Amino acid sequence: MSAPPTLPDALLGRVLTLGKEDWRYGCRRLRLRVEQVRHDLSRYYDNEWIWLVGETLGPDGAPQGRMGALVRVAALAATD
Repeated sequence: MSAPPTLPDALLGRVLTLGKEDWRYGCRRLRLRVEQVRHDLSRYYDNEWIWLVGETLGPDGAPQGRMGALVRVAALAATD
C-alpha cells in the first residue's frame, strides 16, 4: 500500500480521531491536531504507518500537550 504523495499536505492542521488500534503504543482513543509529518521516520514502515506530531486534544477540544504518534495509513482514509 502506498500513501498518496499529497497525504502529508492534506493532514497538516487537521484534527484526527483515532481508535486505539489505529496508532501504535496507544491504549486509548486519540484526538490529534497534526502539526508535522516525520518523513524521515515514516519511510521505514513501508507506507503502512506514518509518524505524525501534533497537539493532543481532550473531549472538549482543549489542548492536552504535544506528542508524536505512529499512525496506520489505512486509518487516515477512514477519518475523511
